[in-house]
Amino acid sequence: MKHLILAAAASCAVGVAAAATDCNKPQAAATPCDIESRVEATLSRLTLDEKLGQLWQCHWKTAKVAASEDASGLAISEKFLENARRGRFGSLIGKAGVEKYNAVQKAAMEGVGIPLLIGHDMIHSATTCYPIPLALSCAWDVDLWERIAAAMAPESIALGVNWTFTPMLDVALDARWGRIAEGGGADPLLTGLMGAALVRGFQGENLADGRHIAACAKHYVAYGAAQGGRDYNKVELADSTLRETYLPPFKKAVEAGCATIMPAFHSYNGIPCSANSYLLKDILRTEYGFDGMTISDYNAVLELIRHNVAADGAEAAALAINAGIDMEMVSSFFPDTLKDSIAKGIVDMKTVDDAVRNVLRTKYRLGLFDHPYIDEGEIKKGIDLAANRALAREAARKSCVLLKNNGILPLRRPAHIALLGDISGDAYQMLGCWSTKDLSNFENATLLEGLKADGADVAYTGLYTLTGRVDVAAVKAAIAGADIVIAGFGDYWENSGEGNSVARLELPGEQLKVAEAVKETGKPLVAVVFGGRPMAFPELAGMADAILYAWNPGGSGGWGLADVLTGISEPWGRLTTDMPRATGTCPQFYSRTITGREARYDAKFPNGRPYSSRYVDVPATALYPFGFGLAYTTFAYSNESATVDGDNVVFTLDVKNTGSRHGTEVVQVYVHDEVAKTVRPRRELKGFQRVALAPGETKKVEIAVPIDSLGYWVNGKYTLEPGFWTAWIAPDSDSGKPIHFEIAK
Repeated sequence: MKHLILAAAASCAVGVAAAATDCNKPQAAATPCDIESRVEATLSRLTLDEKLGQLWQCHWKTAKVAASEDASGLAISEKFLENARRGRFGSLIGKAGVEKYNAVQKAAMEGVGIPLLIGHDMIHSATTCYPIPLALSCAWDVDLWERIAAAMAPESIALGVNWTFTPMLDVALDARWGRIAEGGGADPLLTGLMGAALVRGFQGENLADGRHIAACAKHYVAYGAAQGGRDYNKVELADSTLRETYLPPFKKAVEAGCATIMPAFHSYNGIPCSANSYLLKDILRTEYGFDGMTISDYNAVLELIRHNVAADGAEAAALAINAGIDMEMVSSFFPDTLKDSIAKGIVDMKTVDDAVRNVLRTKYRLGLFDHPYIDEGEIKKGIDLAANRALAREAARKSCVLLKNNGILPLRRPAHIALLGDISGDAYQMLGCWSTKDLSNFENATLLEGLKADGADVAYTGLYTLTGRVDVAAVKAAIAGADIVIAGFGDYWENSGEGNSVARLELPGEQLKVAEAVKETGKPLVAVVFGGRPMAFPELAGMADAILYAWNPGGSGGWGLADVLTGISEPWGRLTTDMPRATGTCPQFYSRTITGREARYDAKFPNGRPYSSRYVDVPATALYPFGFGLAYTTFAYSNESATVDGDNVVFTLDVKNTGSRHGTEVVQVYVHDEVAKTVRPRRELKGFQRVALAPGETKKVEIAVPIDSLGYWVNGKYTLEPGFWTAWIAPDSDSGKPIHFEIAK
């Protein structure tokens, strides 16, 4: 059963008087009506100050509630506990461990009698560190995503957290944007599937069972379209683009029962998301029926002043709560100013009460009133760290993407390997942004350790950094006795993530000199590329014999990467972004709309014919397109067809493994509406299926795509017209034989 039942209040009598006296007693199996009656009973006994306290999430180190700090940097002074008893705040941000979690919950329950939501950015790690979300998206594996979130939930609880600020559902089309690392890539279908899977994993079948945590879908909405790829920057979009590209993943999260939603920092069409009633009320509440809780991002209410839409904190708080923000993160204008705004008639009391209802409802759904404390011993009994590390290793090998292979992989034995580059031996650099950085918490494997564990004959020399100078003579000397060279390329994780947008996607430093030096010796080169974003490396692509895109693969990443390089595991990953040829082609994405002068490429005009939509100095096409990824075998497609069958278009083909090894292929379905009222994307992903094939085996594949998913938005309405369509059943967004079908009505 979904833990978040939409529009629950509409189906039952709210505030039933007869139930009020029993509303704070534990319920065996709370129904939506049970929860609503308990919410109303709790709300009715709160003072205005206590209500406003519920609408504030403060940091453990916030000076106004904490007189001092302990050695960990997290306050637990008597003043802090007294403020918890008074209901001065309804939530805390930051993981503080079970002891402090229980202490502050005890104070809150002894005082105002309302437990606290304690949230943290458990993005892709708690104790176990998995690959960054962008890497995980490349697995194209819904089951894997859900299993990872389910494993992270109890680990998060054991760290004193009952609420995670993830999944990030920003469709990201521009690799310059640092936060592309945190999401599911450049496609709304894939991002939505991944987000819904993470919600199911974190929240489970029963959110109140004590082993799951509340999820938070962010950043609502279109943050990935920030101007120039610069973090926190403005977004200006047509409503049709908002609805077709950026909103669908959030709709999927709501349908999956996501408990909370966080608006983004930026302004959308001139109005900051934290003060945007069109987004927060008209779409999220009215259209999507979301009845969970919204929370501003870190200091986002304060930043309404910096956006110049509010003159002071009181105006900022009024704008935010009137637009649909339920809880303010860190800045404290809600508890500090709303009482006066209510008295002046600027904010209606019903608006405040509705926000408090949403907060209380979330806490009841999470089971905190009945079970406010964490039994550390009990929660740890159910955490199998060895199994979780094995899952992280599986995730690493399924997330890396084989982009090139001239037959050099998998590694053959016996072969003496020279492993180069500081990143190849650095466990810290495997982790990625928003990860648990304390290496003492869990085992971490470098690429060097992974290769040794898999039995490879490898000699490691750090020799160069990714951003520094390269001694070519030293490189040649280090590889003199080697049969094959594996070298680490890319960028450090500190250069991706929040606040880390870049103006240059090319490989930093003198890394290309490493490839040139190896090339001059005639030895085969395997390039393993690390990083938190797609990068532009056409020169490396020309020199390397094989390229494995590793991303930031997590604590078990070295083992997972080695499994793929040595052939213990087959390559599994497929790109969920385009790999650009140059920074200047960004934003680079497969679903760009067609133009009246599409670029045409041929031998005479490799960068595209004149007077077409092109660059004169580089092809506008991707170096490696969305959906692309190689296996250690090859596949052949045949008998592609599309048939309208009832409410679906059924795409059918035969896939054959034409190589000598077992492998899996990701069959992808793309469509294009031939005639529409608006200019349409050149291709849109509408379905996919992973197919496992033995050598020589052929399988028939059927992928059913709902007809009603083929429409588009025009003038504020979703439109699906009769007409002709072109489709491609292909291994990536640039391949495939065009096939055609007609929707008659």
